Amino acid sequence: MSADSDSDHSFGDWVENGSDNVKCLFCDLLYDDVSEAIVHCTKDHSFDIGNAKRKYNMDIYSYIKCINYTRTQMQEDVNFIPSTIFDADVQPWNDDKYLTPVVKDDPWLMIDIDDVVEEDKESESGYTVNFENNQFTLSSEHFNHIQNKIQTVTQQLELKENELANAHEQINQMQNTLTNILSTRSGDSINTASTMNLEDDQGYFASYSCVEIHYEMLKDKVRTESYSSAILMNAHSYNGKTVLDLGTGSGILSMFMAKAQAAKVFAVDEADVLYNAVDNFKENGFEDIIVAIKGRIEDVSLPVEKVDAIVSEWMGYFLLFESMLDSLIFARDKYLDTNGIMLPNECNLFISGVSDMERHDEIVGFWSNVYGFRMPSLRTDILNKAQVEIVPADRIVTEEFKLCTFDLYTCDTNSTNFKIEFELKIKKTSSMTGIVGYFDSIFDNENPVTLSTAPYCTPTHWKQTVFLLPTPIDVIEGNVLAGEFQCARNMKQVRTLIVTITINNKSYIYNVS
Repeated sequence: MSADSDSDHSFGDWVENGSDNVKCLFCDLLYDDVSEAIVHCTKDHSFDIGNAKRKYNMDIYSYIKCINYTRTQMQEDVNFIPSTIFDADVQPWNDDKYLTPVVKDDPWLMIDIDDVVEEDKESESGYTVNFENNQFTLSSEHFNHIQNKIQTVTQQLELKENELANAHEQINQMQNTLTNILSTRSGDSINTASTMNLEDDQGYFASYSCVEIHYEMLKDKVRTESYSSAILMNAHSYNGKTVLDLGTGSGILSMFMAKAQAAKVFAVDEADVLYNAVDNFKENGFEDIIVAIKGRIEDVSLPVEKVDAIVSEWMGYFLLFESMLDSLIFARDKYLDTNGIMLPNECNLFISGVSDMERHDEIVGFWSNVYGFRMPSLRTDILNKAQVEIVPADRIVTEEFKLCTFDLYTCDTNSTNFKIEFELKIKKTSSMTGIVGYFDSIFDNENPVTLSTAPYCTPTHWKQTVFLLPTPIDVIEGNVLAGEFQCARNMKQVRTLIVTITINNKSYIYNVS
C-alpha cells in the first residue's frame, strides 16, 4: 500500500486493523458480525451460504475455500455475479490453494460455520406445530427431535467450556513458568510490555480512554509546548517525511507533524480515545495526511516498511512507570529508518535529597496517633508507596545526581532495570526526609528543546516522585551522603516499578504504581 493511498477514505477506512465491523463480500455495507453479513448476502446478493452448505455438504475447510474463492473471483472479474457461484453441481473451489486467505485477518474466516448457519431448518424438517386453545401441541416425534438437539447442543457447550478451561489453565501455567524463569535470571531482561497479560493491558488502555487524563496532559504547557517547539521549530526536518506517532491519544502530536508538512503520519493507539482523535484530524483538515490505526504497536501492521521519524510522549511517573518504553523500542527496531529521527531522543533520570518535615509528619507521623490509636501497619504501607507530588524547590537540600541516561536510539528493554551507587552533596544542614526523583527529555535537533520535570522548573503533570524515609536523616552542609539506588520491574504488575534505596546500610523498598 502506498503512503498516499489513504486519502479520501471514510471514517471506517481510517481506523485500520482495529474495526470490529464486518464488510459485505460484494458491497461496502458494514455489519456488527458475520452472521448479519450472511443474512445480507443471502437477501441482497442471492449468495445463500446456508443452502450452499447443505447442497455441497460443506465442512469448515470447504467453507474457508468457498470464501477465498469468492474473494478471488471478485478481484479478477468486476462483473462477477454472486448468485452464479452455487450454480455448478460440484464445488468449483476444491483446489487447496483456496485455503490461503485472500484478506489478512479476514473475519469471514474466523467463525464456525456450523454455529452461524443452521444445519436443518425447522421449516424443512417435516415437523408441524399445532396451536389450539392458546396452547402449542407437538408430536412426540417432534418433541424427541427437539430434545435430541438440546442434548447435542448441551454436550457441545460442555466440550467447548472444558476446552476453554484447559486453555486458560495452560496460559496460567505458561505465565507462571515464564515468571519463575525470569525472576531467577538477575542479569537478563525482565518481563517486557509485550508479555503483559491481557487484563493488565485492557486496564491500562482503558485509563487512557478517559477525556480527563488528556485534558490534564494538554493543559500541561511545558509538556505540550516542548513537543510543539521541537517539531515546528525544526519543521524542515519533517517536511515530506513519513512519521509514526506512537500512543497518539488526543492526536495533538500528529497534528503538529501535519502542520510541519509531514507527507503522512500514522497515529497508533489501542485506547478508544483514538476515535476522538480521528474527529480531531477531520475537524482540522488533516484527514488526507494522518492515518489512524487502532491497536497495540506490537499487534498492528503499518502500511509502510519504514518511517522517517517516531514521535511519542511515552514518559510516565519517574520516567519509567507504565513500561511504554518497551513499545517504543519495538516500534524503533521494526519501523524506524536507518537515518530516522526519534522525538525525544534522550532522557535522563535524576535524584536529589529533600527536607520537608511538615509533609513527612502529615504522611508518616499521622499513623502514630489516629484519634488516639496507633496504626503502624498502615504507616508501613504508605511508606512503601512512592508519592507523586510537586516538591517546592526550597525543600531540596542536596545537589542533584544523574542516575542514568536513556539513549532512545540504542537502549533496550532491560535498560529499565539498573543498580547505581550515588553520592549526594549536601547543600543545607537539615533533616533529610526523602529522596526525590525526576527526569528530563531532550529533543536534540537543529533547534534543540529540553523538557524538564525538575523541582526548580515549571511544574508539569508528571510532578516529581518522592521516596519518603521512615526516619529523617540528619545531614550537614558540605558532607556527601552515599548510597545505592536500584530499579526493577514489578514481576506481578509489570507496568509498575520496585525501587530499593540503600543509605547507611539500611535498605528501603518502594512501589512506583
